[in-house]
Amino acid sequence: MSRTQRVVLAVLVPVVLVGAVLVGRSPRTDDSVAGVRIADAEGVTSFEHDDTIPAGTAERFEAGERIEIVPSELTVRVGESIRILNDDAAGHVVGVFYVGAGETMTQRFTAAGELSGTCSVHSDGEFTLRVEA
Repeated sequence: MSRTQRVVLAVLVPVVLVGAVLVGRSPRTDDSVAGVRIADAEGVTSFEHDDTIPAGTAERFEAGERIEIVPSELTVRVGESIRILNDDAAGHVVGVFYVGAGETMTQRFTAAGELSGTCSVHSDGEFTLRVEA
């Protein structure tokens, strides 16, 4: 292996590992993503946006069916909470959030901003969340 290849490998491996860890987790309590402050919605009993990913969603998506479980764009206000229940056998990505198979993701927003990312439960493949003051 050449010196250049070793240098590239030494730089690339840590970047890939850190990226994999960040992609595979949802924000935790009091995280900040792109300026949006996110807190766990523990104890919240009413959600402004409450979606369920039904069983078989991944199979339907892979078969080419148009899926629109969540909107491609969602606007919430600071203080509001969302919940996504995943009844599917596969994990799904909704913007910056990962919801594992059989898991429920709840988040409360404590500062304004915008989050965008891929979405495996919308045919457009993208999800943008705007948090307004």
